[in-house]
Amino acid sequence: MSDFEREERAFRAALARAADGFEPRELAIPGASDSSGPADVSDEMDQAEQTEEKAPVRRRTTWILAAAAAVLAVVGLGGVVANLPTAGSGDESTAASDSAAAEDRGAPKPLSEQDAAAPEGTYDNGGRDDLPAPADGNRWAVRYDIAFQVPQEWADATAPALPECIAKPGDQWDTVPRTPYVANITNQPVPSIACNETSDRDFPPQFGKVPFALWQPYVLIEKPGKGASLQTGSWEHEGWLLTRVQVEDAYATILTGPGDERVNQEIKGSLTTVAKDPYGCETASPLAEGDPVRPKSDPATSPLEGDDPDSIAICEYEPSSASLTGSREITGAAAAGLVEAIRSAPARTGPNTPQNCAAGQPVTAYVILRIVRDGGEPGEVYVNYENCDDHGFYDGITVHQLTAAACRPVFAEEPVTIYSAQGDVAKVCLS
Repeated sequence: MSDFEREERAFRAALARAADGFEPRELAIPGASDSSGPADVSDEMDQAEQTEEKAPVRRRTTWILAAAAAVLAVVGLGGVVANLPTAGSGDESTAASDSAAAEDRGAPKPLSEQDAAAPEGTYDNGGRDDLPAPADGNRWAVRYDIAFQVPQEWADATAPALPECIAKPGDQWDTVPRTPYVANITNQPVPSIACNETSDRDFPPQFGKVPFALWQPYVLIEKPGKGASLQTGSWEHEGWLLTRVQVEDAYATILTGPGDERVNQEIKGSLTTVAKDPYGCETASPLAEGDPVRPKSDPATSPLEGDDPDSIAICEYEPSSASLTGSREITGAAAAGLVEAIRSAPARTGPNTPQNCAAGQPVTAYVILRIVRDGGEPGEVYVNYENCDDHGFYDGITVHQLTAAACRPVFAEEPVTIYSAQGDVAKVCLS
């Protein structure tokens, strides 16, 4: 047994011992009540009778877990862990919060009949020439090193972690997005719960285990473990088309609704590998797994100094996949405000809880801010918020502590988001 496996086993045992003392408390998410987001439903519905869609407000709740023996995939984190639901573009939560809306919802409409506004933070060409401008009405999305075009209105969202546990629309496990979406890459903790009651899934198994009434068009990019593979091909169910193709070491799964076969083919035809995304984020992780989250070179002056930036690319990485997992761009007052907030934060690391982690735990996620001024070479600030120590903004000269004013804007919108973190970091960056 390796040292890492022993640490993992010890960590799980510690969680189990502390489980009886678990007391959740609610953690509010900025913008959860006043910004727009995907619509939701909350009760079982009759597809034959219900056809009208509604977009009710969705309340979002985050729980800070003191210990939870039922949580998997939290290796490397100790002490207080924030087990977080998906962060969306606004009024988004579990479907259970909106029971009145279910009576007016049937199976999802095909994309050609939907009329949603484009979400904030969508990709565009940004003057780059390594990716062409997207087709009219489309945007580029990038997961890992795979770029593809989707309709502009498709949001960034997180696929449900436990689709097999959804007994009916609106139950406690129903976190299915309510609009077409590009699936986020996540390292979210997943409860260890056995749910095998899926006999009502009367569609081909390739379509997964989300109940048919909750289907939405989506694109999912996956990189299976070494030596593993996924089935490729095309499958149809009641007009819905599922396509899966392999792109180098990744697989792209595309689901589109009735009448949208052309959209399915266009997404498939746009798949390509890229070294940089439309914002200039390198798609290959610049850090090896476990390396310190620091700039690769020491700049002569801090990228935080100077005139207001033209833009800031927010690039999130998961070193275990050695790839970009999500990115977005901010400009104008938002970019200037973020730089000022970081510059004003105390010149020290924190908040830190080194007692909660074993030494030498690998980094599981981090962010690089690429600050652009006057079209010049971007300056980079590395953001460390994982594990238990050395948290902060590193500009190559000074480290600045994670503060609410500086950290929250970084994780304000998908697909850049925190799924698990030490409690003190969650309070600062997400509350």
